[in-house]
Amino acid sequence: MGFGNVTSTSKTIKIFDTEKKISVLIVEDDLLIQKIHKVIMTKFGTEVQLAANGKEAVDLFLSGASFDLILTDLEMPIMDGIEATKQLRSMGVTSMIVGLTSRNQDSEIQAFMKSGLNACYVKPLNAEKVTAVLNEWKNN
Repeated sequence: MGFGNVTSTSKTIKIFDTEKKISVLIVEDDLLIQKIHKVIMTKFGTEVQLAANGKEAVDLFLSGASFDLILTDLEMPIMDGIEATKQLRSMGVTSMIVGLTSRNQDSEIQAFMKSGLNACYVKPLNAEKVTAVLNEWKNN
């Protein structure tokens, strides 16, 4: 995989030269944030699927789905990001899992990280955060 240029003027931001698109699961209950994150991730050339809560994410993996990258919200109804991450890791899921939260409190971020995250960012995503996430994914 080669490293590409990041520009905000193109419709698709090419980060990696690869034949396979990076598959991303966005786990988010807020429909507006879902849409924003999907648009941003699509601009980076990824294939995106959505789940409205942690239980939907866990159920997708139980049904045989797999993703290269999981972006999960902290606070969601039915199953939050901490519990979903713990369950995914206990199922043997090795995908990169990135937490997203609207809270910027160290104690909450640390608790979220301890559930098995690879990284955690404050919402919303932007080009810099996505570039950092994709670079970390590439290097792992």
